[in-house]
Amino acid sequence: MASSLPTFPRIVFTIIEPISLVAGFAGAVIDPVWFIGEQSPQKNDNDASPNSIIIAWQLGNLYLLLAFIGVAILSTTTENRVVRSYLVALWLADIGHVGFSSYGIGRDRLLSPPQWNAMTWGNVGMTLFLFLTRTAYLTGFFGPDHIDKPAKKTA
Repeated sequence: MASSLPTFPRIVFTIIEPISLVAGFAGAVIDPVWFIGEQSPQKNDNDASPNSIIIAWQLGNLYLLLAFIGVAILSTTTENRVVRSYLVALWLADIGHVGFSSYGIGRDRLLSPPQWNAMTWGNVGMTLFLFLTRTAYLTGFFGPDHIDKPAKKTA
């Protein structure tokens, strides 16, 4: 269960991350043209093909799926190994997310955080924060997991 996580990662992974994922879902589904245009500033932000819009909707749906999976796993399992395995999978995905986002915006923009828009802060900044929090948790920086002792059975 999430209660086995130390306080800081528990707050990050059970509250902040799901809210962030729902926000990503909302942005992609409510205004896919804006969502597409914000990924990497373009000359004409209204140039979103029907294919791009469908992909934005699908990506938004995946954000919502990740939020559901995270809440389901972290609020139902009593196995610390399951929680750790889930967080390792997300840690690996964070590398790809930051890597592809960084490649897409280019080196100059990547190295100019004051010029980042909200989307870049989400794709790079927030994902780096989650990656570093996962790294700290997985390396034991926050201390050991809280182990729930099984209740004794009474006859």
